[in-house]
Amino acid sequence: MAIIQKFGYVSVGVSNLAEAAEFYSRFARLDLTETVGDVAFMTGGLEHHWLRLEEGNGQGVKRVGYEVVDEESFAAAREGLRAWGIEFSEGGDPARDRVSRWLRFTDPGGADIELYSGMYERGDAPANTGVSMENLLHGGWESQNWDKATQFYQEVLGFKASDWIADKLGFFRANNGFHHSLVLIRSGRTAFNHFCVQVESLDDVMRFRNNALKHGVKLREDLLRHAPSGSIGVYMHDEARKFAVEFCIGHPVLDDSHKARRLPLADRTADVWQAPLPDIRLDLGRRGAKEAPEPHGHTSMLGELPPAKDVDLSQAEAESGVRIPTRVQA
Repeated sequence: MAIIQKFGYVSVGVSNLAEAAEFYSRFARLDLTETVGDVAFMTGGLEHHWLRLEEGNGQGVKRVGYEVVDEESFAAAREGLRAWGIEFSEGGDPARDRVSRWLRFTDPGGADIELYSGMYERGDAPANTGVSMENLLHGGWESQNWDKATQFYQEVLGFKASDWIADKLGFFRANNGFHHSLVLIRSGRTAFNHFCVQVESLDDVMRFRNNALKHGVKLREDLLRHAPSGSIGVYMHDEARKFAVEFCIGHPVLDDSHKARRLPLADRTADVWQAPLPDIRLDLGRRGAKEAPEPHGHTSMLGELPPAKDVDLSQAEAESGVRIPTRVQA
């Protein structure tokens, strides 16, 4: 049963709300929807928020939110969580959270997750920020209980595996069909790795990239193309919060005919442009270089000119009455 419709938002604790909001407006190009107390809501679309910044709650990601398919999804999620022995809480305060209803729990890998419905919407799209954004695509977690976590998301929340990289990474799609709304990375710790925004064109990716570099913001990974999804992207490093923001293009939508692949753990899987080119070397000596032909004139815009001839200077002087110098002084 499909329970999750799409990746919805990231909730980030910050020590300085003004600094964090400025960082995400200048470099992630997100628009400030509103502030409610010590919380700033930011977005790149008509959804009320893609990013929730909470001051005074430590630095770093606190939880991520997934929008459910419908209200019946909550009952299915509760049943699955109970079967796995996972505790959860439920609530909903639109005045504070800007969603109507939520269910929160900690997954088997240690990540804090929220399922929600009824997010507020904006009446107008964000003004042009120089980067045309289309979707908030996915979030990636490092998981210290990867085997259980990958099983949990498929069995309890209805995610479908799109691809695997060895036994180290899993890519899972939700009901909206994008290649992945969730990435799980085998790790010795639990940590949020990145979130991804899909933009309209490669020009938008490069504007995002160059704006960050121009102002001294580091890239965690520069321009690359992932083998699993085929998307092209750049990862900007939020050093203060210790995760990355990816902007990408070309992220495909899959249907149920897609069969998950198991790809090798290799540089060329993370970035297909890392695949080595064939070693092509020209050995002209071994092939036998031809000797240059005797000169027979040269070609100009006027056609082929005749070869130069030796000139008798004394005869030319006698015929012209003009002395021809044989050395030019510098």
